[in-house]
Amino acid sequence: MSICATVGRPIITKIDVCIHDGFVVFDDLEPDQLFMYYVLKWIEPDWLKHGQTGSQMNLNTGLINGTPIKLPPRAEQIAIAAVLSDMDAELSALVARRDKTRNLKQAMMQELLTGRTRLV
Repeated sequence: MSICATVGRPIITKIDVCIHDGFVVFDDLEPDQLFMYYVLKWIEPDWLKHGQTGSQMNLNTGLINGTPIKLPPRAEQIAIAAVLSDMDAELSALVARRDKTRNLKQAMMQELLTGRTRLV
């Protein structure tokens, strides 16, 4: 998670990466990765409100260390993350369907309002 520039944007990398000192790493924490991603996404709005402003907004380790996170048993973490992931997938599908419908409507309006297609 970056503590500068795009403050507090949690990501999961699918590749080995090298990070600089502007990122937060949770060394001794062993939660389910996807569960932790959703926890951090949930905390993100609060952290954004408390970021230190300057030329760029920054978080500090005091803010991060002062944020308690309750971890349920690992099996429950996995179940919660699966439900949230399924909901994200459904929301993405709905957004794609909405966008496709909106584009179709726009195309139909273009055809009808320019007179290329006539209704009898």
